[in-house]
Amino acid sequence: MSLLGDFATMPLPDLLQWMAISQKTGILLLQRRDIVKEIYFRLGKIVASASNDPREYFGQFLLSYGKIAEEDLMRAFQKQGDTGIKLGRLLVMDGLLQEDEVQRFLRIKAEETIYDLFLWEEGSFKFYNDAPAQETHVAIEMDVTSILMEGTRRSDEWARIRNIFPSSEAVLRILPEALTRSILSDPLYNRMVQLLESPRRISDLCLMFHASDFAVSKTLYDMYRMGIVEVLDVPPPPRPSEVLLEEQGRSLANNGLKQFNAGEFEQAIETFKQVLLLQPGHALANSMISKAYKEIKASLVTDEFSIEHLPYLRRSLGDLNELSFTPQENYILNRINGMTSVQSIIRISPIQEIQALMIFKKLAKEGLIAFLPPQGEGRPL
Repeated sequence: MSLLGDFATMPLPDLLQWMAISQKTGILLLQRRDIVKEIYFRLGKIVASASNDPREYFGQFLLSYGKIAEEDLMRAFQKQGDTGIKLGRLLVMDGLLQEDEVQRFLRIKAEETIYDLFLWEEGSFKFYNDAPAQETHVAIEMDVTSILMEGTRRSDEWARIRNIFPSSEAVLRILPEALTRSILSDPLYNRMVQLLESPRRISDLCLMFHASDFAVSKTLYDMYRMGIVEVLDVPPPPRPSEVLLEEQGRSLANNGLKQFNAGEFEQAIETFKQVLLLQPGHALANSMISKAYKEIKASLVTDEFSIEHLPYLRRSLGDLNELSFTPQENYILNRINGMTSVQSIIRISPIQEIQALMIFKKLAKEGLIAFLPPQGEGRPL
């Protein structure tokens, strides 16, 4: 390891410029809470990237661009489990994609993984000198200067978007009287118009589109400027920094440690997230959140609940519509049909596995869903 630090001491643009000027070869690992990304360099040029963010998986990009449907992706994953063939090859074999489309979207995926870093408000990094890229990574050969130009442009645009939509919890709706034929003839705008016939949060739309906050918010921002979308509600942002000082942050961290040691892992996660609101990049909070997620995952899967079980609704959709759910809970509830396994739903979702598992267990605990054994054998649990 030849370099480590965080964005507070070395901003991302400076870091990338240093890598280019020094003609570095190796892996740059970047982390923000539980999201980890890798950028591979060869003689100062970017040659590959990788990410553990589910929103940046190859299948998610294909869904967001409308190249395949969720059902197509589920079937492909099932075949992949049986054959071990790569996802892109399976989709070509099934006639859903052409070879050149696979390569094009793999490159888009690799590029977007990097551009998203410019929207991070905080993060840490480590550079491993001379570590090679893996053969499975798509070669992209990108010049750092072009990355910096596009990344800076997106950062500036994100600031303008956030002036109108301060958070992804902003609720929007369409203005039907402002729609024109040219707007409705655009596939992307047309789909957004249909979804916004009822007011929705931006975060819900991100999940529906299987797309990043930036991609969805950029489209909505353009529609806002056209006068065809209006903001109905913007929940006030949390303001812990105004009332909680550093000592209170330490007190929260101590409470989080007590909760962790008592086995109250979900509560500990929420407590350490409050610490991060006060002190972004807090090393202990980041570390303990990661440990708590691992403990939760180990305790989630039991004989009564596994990724192979088939979830089904115990309440009617009408009843569920009367309740309030997070965007992630809504996403999962809308895909529960008693025939699709937990694993299949998680695989196509832009939600991290551990968070999705926690949602399944929470919904079951509240009596909203239950599970059938794998293969549909046995009685409902």
